[in-house]
Amino acid sequence: MLKRTSGFLVLLLLVLAVVPVSAQDEVTLVVWDNFTREAETTMIEALNAQFEEANPGVTVQRETYLTEDLTTVLPTALTETSGPDVAMINQGASNMGALVQAGLLLPLNDYADQYDWWNRYGAGLHARNSFSEDGAEFGVGNVYGVSNTAEVVGVFYWREDFEELGLEVPATLEELDAVLAALKDSGRTPIMFGSLDGWPAIHTLGAIQHSFATVEEVDAFTFGTEGGTFDTEANLLGAQKFLEWIAAGYFPDGFEGLDYDNASLSGFINHETSLWITGSWAAGNIIPELGEEPIGFFLFPPATADAPPLNIGGVGLAYGVRATSANPDVAAAYIDFITGSDAAAVLLENGFLPAAEVDTDVVAEGTLTADVVAAWNTISQGNAVGHYWDWTIPDMAPYIQELIAGVITPEDFIATVEADYTAE
Repeated sequence: MLKRTSGFLVLLLLVLAVVPVSAQDEVTLVVWDNFTREAETTMIEALNAQFEEANPGVTVQRETYLTEDLTTVLPTALTETSGPDVAMINQGASNMGALVQAGLLLPLNDYADQYDWWNRYGAGLHARNSFSEDGAEFGVGNVYGVSNTAEVVGVFYWREDFEELGLEVPATLEELDAVLAALKDSGRTPIMFGSLDGWPAIHTLGAIQHSFATVEEVDAFTFGTEGGTFDTEANLLGAQKFLEWIAAGYFPDGFEGLDYDNASLSGFINHETSLWITGSWAAGNIIPELGEEPIGFFLFPPATADAPPLNIGGVGLAYGVRATSANPDVAAAYIDFITGSDAAAVLLENGFLPAAEVDTDVVAEGTLTADVVAAWNTISQGNAVGHYWDWTIPDMAPYIQELIAGVITPEDFIATVEADYTAE
C-alpha cells in the first residue's frame, strides 16, 4: 500500500537508491521513455533529477519517443553500444518477446530478488513482463521489465452532464446504453473517439468486448495457452455492439479522421463530448487543464450485473535493461528508484496511476484521481484486469478499420483475426 512518506523515510529511500560511483568512474546512463506530453515530461525530468542527486557521478541522458516510434527503433538500438542502457518496452510477443528472442534484454530476476521488486505488484501483473528465455512463451520464465505506472481503460465523464440529466454511473452495459441514448437525445455527442491513429480503436472496441468476456478467455487468448481463441461469442457481441454505437451516432462526425492528441484529448477537455473511453493515463493531461473536480472516471460496466467489471488494463510500459549495457547495476538502481514508492508518490501527485496498489486515504474523495485509484484497486484486487489485443495481434488496428468501414462484417472480423492468430 502506498502511504504518505515522512521526511526521514524519503531520505532513507534516496539513500537506498544510491549506487557508489567514484569521480573517475562517472556514468552516463542513457534512458529512453515515452513520456512525450508536457505534464509527463515535467514529472519524469523531476524524478531523473532526484536520482542524479542521490547518485553523484551518474548523469541520466534522457531520450523520448512516441510509443510507436520507440517500438520501431528499439530492436536496432539495443544492438548498439550507444543504445539505451534502460528503455521502456511495450509488452507482448511481438515487442518484448521479440527482443528477448533476439537476446537483447537482460533477465532481471536477480535484481528483482535484490530489490524485492516482486512485491511492487501482484504476480499476475509481473507475468505481463515475463517470457521464457527463448522468448517463445509469454507470461512465464524470467522477468525482463518493471513498470512504474498502471493502466485501466475505462470511461471519463463530465460530471455536470450527468447531474443536469439526472444520470447515474452505469453498473451494466444495458444501463450504459441508456446513458448514451439520454445524452444523444439531449443534443450532446456522447463519446469522444477518433480512429485515425489505429490504437484507440483497439481500446474502444476492446473495452466493449471485455464487458462480455471472462478473464479466463482473455488470458488464454493473450498468453496463447490451451483453449486460446478469438472465435468467441464475447468478441462477436462486442463487434456488433460497436457497430450499433456507430450507427446510433454516439461518436463524433468524421471520427475516422480524428487523432488522439490533437482531436480526442483536446476535444474532450473542451467538452465537445460527455464521455471518453480511454486509459487512466489521460488523467495526467486532464487534471492540469481542468483540475480534479469536473471530470469523473468509472470502469466500463459488465454485460450482466453478476459479472466482474473486466476492463483492459495492466501495468504500463516496462523499464528493461539492454543485455550489453556496461552499467547494469546502475541501470537496475535507476529502475528500482523510478518504480519505487518515492516515485509513486510523485506519479500520483501528477495525476498518474502508480503500478503499486494505492491507499485511497491519500487522495481526496470525489476527485478524478480518487476515481481512477478506486477503479484500479477494484480490478487489480478482483482479478479482473484484461489485456490489449495488439499484444497478441500486432496488426489488429487495420482489421478494426475494415470493420468500421463496412468492408467486413462482425463475423468476417472474427474469422480474419482468428486466422491471423492461428497462422504459423
